[in-house]
Amino acid sequence: MAGSKNVLIVEDDASIRDLYKMALANSGYVVEAADSAEELYAKLENFKPDCIFLDVMLPGTSGLEVLKELRTNPSLGCVGIYIVVLTNLAQRSVADNAMENGADGFIIKADILPRDLPKVIESLEEDS
Repeated sequence: MAGSKNVLIVEDDASIRDLYKMALANSGYVVEAADSAEELYAKLENFKPDCIFLDVMLPGTSGLEVLKELRTNPSLGCVGIYIVVLTNLAQRSVADNAMENGADGFIIKADILPRDLPKVIESLEEDS
């Protein structure tokens, strides 16, 4: 159940990151957050998430490139981790690219309330 699940939020917007972190922590998840790809990689050295919420637009890089790296580089330890891509870009090509590169889910930020993020994780677990 939620109490033993680790979640990593990768989001450069501090207000969104804090809202997501609070919503997940209030639901019993252990939550870490990163604001860049560099911080994500550093967090992965000591924190093993069950799910990563990954923003598409990150400073200096694309979240889609980070997704590709997470899925193809076994040394990062992300095999078996759910990765949900977050964006404000309501473009089908972005969603298609995310799914083609191994995302387990795709969310348009404006379409979801922070309190619904635990439901996203539960849905992924039910589908696997």
